[in-house]
Amino acid sequence: MNTEQKDKFISFVILLISVSLVIYGIGLAGFENPLTGSSFLKSLLNLSNQYFDFILIGYVFICLQIAGYYELKYHKDYLTMSIISILLTPLSLLFIRSSDPDSK
Repeated sequence: MNTEQKDKFISFVILLISVSLVIYGIGLAGFENPLTGSSFLKSLLNLSNQYFDFILIGYVFICLQIAGYYELKYHKDYLTMSIISILLTPLSLLFIRSSDPDSK
Protein backbone atom coordinates (compact mmCIF):
# COMPACT_ATOMS: atom_id res chain seq x y z
CA MET A 1 0.00 0.00 0.00
CA ASN A 2 1.65 3.24 -1.12
CA THR A 3 1.38 6.62 0.58
CA GLU A 4 -1.45 7.89 -1.60
CA GLN A 5 -3.60 4.84 -0.89
CA LYS A 6 -2.89 5.14 2.84
CA ASP A 7 -3.91 8.81 2.76
CA LYS A 8 -7.13 8.00 0.93
CA PHE A 9 -7.92 5.20 3.38
CA ILE A 10 -7.27 7.40 6.42
CA SER A 11 -9.37 10.20 4.89
CA PHE A 12 -12.21 7.77 4.24
CA VAL A 13 -12.09 6.44 7.80
CA ILE A 14 -12.12 9.95 9.27
CA LEU A 15 -15.02 10.91 6.98
CA LEU A 16 -16.94 7.79 7.98
CA ILE A 17 -16.40 8.49 11.68
CA SER A 18 -17.46 12.13 11.25
CA VAL A 19 -20.64 11.26 9.36
CA SER A 20 -21.58 8.58 11.88
CA LEU A 21 -21.07 11.01 14.79
CA VAL A 22 -23.24 13.64 13.10
CA ILE A 23 -26.00 11.11 12.42
CA TYR A 24 -25.77 9.84 16.01
CA GLY A 25 -25.98 13.40 17.36
CA ILE A 26 -29.00 14.20 15.24
CA GLY A 27 -30.66 11.01 16.44
CA LEU A 28 -30.10 11.94 20.08
CA ALA A 29 -31.32 15.51 19.64
CA GLY A 30 -34.99 14.52 19.45
CA PHE A 31 -36.07 17.12 16.95
CA GLU A 32 -39.76 17.86 16.68
CA ASN A 33 -41.51 19.80 13.98
CA PRO A 34 -42.86 22.98 15.62
CA LEU A 35 -44.80 23.86 12.47
CA THR A 36 -46.94 20.78 12.00
CA GLY A 37 -49.55 21.24 9.35
CA SER A 38 -47.71 24.10 7.64
CA SER A 39 -46.61 24.18 4.03
CA PHE A 40 -43.07 23.58 2.82
CA LEU A 41 -42.67 27.24 1.89
CA LYS A 42 -43.70 28.37 5.36
CA SER A 43 -41.22 25.93 6.94
CA LEU A 44 -38.47 27.16 4.60
CA LEU A 45 -39.17 30.79 5.44
CA ASN A 46 -39.14 29.95 9.14
CA LEU A 47 -35.74 28.26 8.79
CA SER A 48 -34.31 31.18 6.85
CA ASN A 49 -35.59 33.66 9.45
CA GLN A 50 -34.30 31.75 12.45
CA TYR A 51 -30.99 30.47 11.05
CA PHE A 52 -29.95 33.20 8.63
CA ASP A 53 -26.54 33.59 10.29
CA PHE A 54 -25.70 29.90 9.80
CA ILE A 55 -26.85 30.06 6.19
CA LEU A 56 -24.66 33.12 5.58
CA ILE A 57 -21.62 31.52 7.25
CA GLY A 58 -22.10 28.36 5.17
CA TYR A 59 -22.42 30.38 1.97
CA VAL A 60 -19.20 32.32 2.62
CA PHE A 61 -17.36 29.10 3.55
CA ILE A 62 -18.44 27.40 0.32
CA CYS A 63 -17.47 30.48 -1.71
CA LEU A 64 -14.00 30.56 -0.17
CA GLN A 65 -13.51 26.83 -0.80
CA ILE A 66 -14.46 27.24 -4.46
CA ALA A 67 -12.13 30.26 -4.77
CA GLY A 68 -9.29 28.15 -3.36
CA TYR A 69 -10.01 25.44 -5.91
CA TYR A 70 -9.87 27.98 -8.73
CA GLU A 71 -6.62 29.37 -7.36
CA LEU A 72 -4.99 25.95 -7.45
CA LYS A 73 -6.44 24.72 -10.73
CA TYR A 74 -6.42 27.87 -12.89
CA HIS A 75 -3.61 29.84 -11.15
CA LYS A 76 -5.83 32.83 -10.43
CA ASP A 77 -5.57 35.33 -7.59
CA TYR A 78 -7.32 33.97 -4.47
CA LEU A 79 -8.47 37.36 -3.18
CA THR A 80 -10.04 38.31 -6.51
CA MET A 81 -11.69 34.91 -6.90
CA SER A 82 -13.09 35.00 -3.37
CA ILE A 83 -14.56 38.49 -3.81
CA ILE A 84 -16.08 37.51 -7.16
CA SER A 85 -17.56 34.32 -5.76
CA ILE A 86 -19.03 36.00 -2.66
CA LEU A 87 -20.51 38.97 -4.50
CA LEU A 88 -21.55 37.33 -7.77
CA THR A 89 -22.21 33.76 -6.54
CA PRO A 90 -19.84 30.84 -7.09
CA LEU A 91 -21.49 30.08 -10.43
CA SER A 92 -19.86 33.21 -11.87
CA LEU A 93 -16.48 31.49 -11.55
CA LEU A 94 -17.52 29.01 -14.22
CA PHE A 95 -17.02 31.77 -16.77
CA ILE A 96 -13.46 32.45 -15.64
CA ARG A 97 -11.02 30.15 -17.35
CA SER A 98 -7.30 30.16 -17.81
CA SER A 99 -6.09 32.18 -20.79
CA ASP A 100 -3.18 29.79 -21.41
CA PRO A 101 -3.94 27.18 -24.07
CA ASP A 102 -1.51 24.76 -22.37
CA SER A 103 -3.35 24.61 -19.04
CA LYS A 104 -6.44 22.47 -18.54
